[in-house]
Amino acid sequence: MLIFDTISKDYRSRNRTVPALRDVSLTVAPQAFVTIVGPSGCGKSTLLNLVAGLDHPDSGAILFHGATVRRGDRRIGYVTQQDNLFPWRTLRDNIRFPLEVTGRPRREALERVSYWIDKVGLTGFDEAFPHELSGGMRQRANIARTLIYEPELIMMDEPFGPLDAQTRLELHGELLRIWEETKVSVLFITHDLTEAIALSSQVAIMSARPGRITELRDVPLARPRDIARLHDDPAYRQIYDHLWDTLKMVVEEARTSAGAGASA
Repeated sequence: MLIFDTISKDYRSRNRTVPALRDVSLTVAPQAFVTIVGPSGCGKSTLLNLVAGLDHPDSGAILFHGATVRRGDRRIGYVTQQDNLFPWRTLRDNIRFPLEVTGRPRREALERVSYWIDKVGLTGFDEAFPHELSGGMRQRANIARTLIYEPELIMMDEPFGPLDAQTRLELHGELLRIWEETKVSVLFITHDLTEAIALSSQVAIMSARPGRITELRDVPLARPRDIARLHDDPAYRQIYDHLWDTLKMVVEEARTSAGAGASA
């Protein structure tokens, strides 16, 4: 469905060039849940912005269903770290917004809104404004607002990072339930290796900047997954230990590079 073909990207500021990505190649299959993990500043969010058409690679290609990605493709949804709900709109009207933009009839739109409000566990909060909702509830609404127009691919950029541990665990379960029902493809960015393994079918480890894929590993844990007890599975422990060793080397490389740069 989605192919990164030897993507490279630099950012230029004044007389300085900052390499962000180097020769990144990755394939996201239909109905896959692929998670990308790596140190801060390695270009994880840059990858999503390139898919969304918010920026362009300097070399290589990004293909969606065999064609170059373009900005505003409604087959691709993007859930950011911040919920970005409109503060002047109720929960119902925030979730309905994409259907307004696409011209869906009001009755049909409201039926779909009610369906998704129920699906993400927000029934009874239809008329609440964002400031009246908890962080976890706002992020549920953000996910519903993305899923309501039925994209084929959802990109998620550390959507649960600011939330407390209990809320994150609850939303992990909700996200997996929705993914298993809809079978939409997911490209998920996180810095949390535990979260990555618990959710995904594949985990990609990125190097320090300039980011590249250093390892892509399948996560053959049975589904549906009991997120709260997944840690008890010996297979989970084996996958975690292997990926942690890889990630630890990546982090050490990042520290070494930063130290060398400071010395220079």
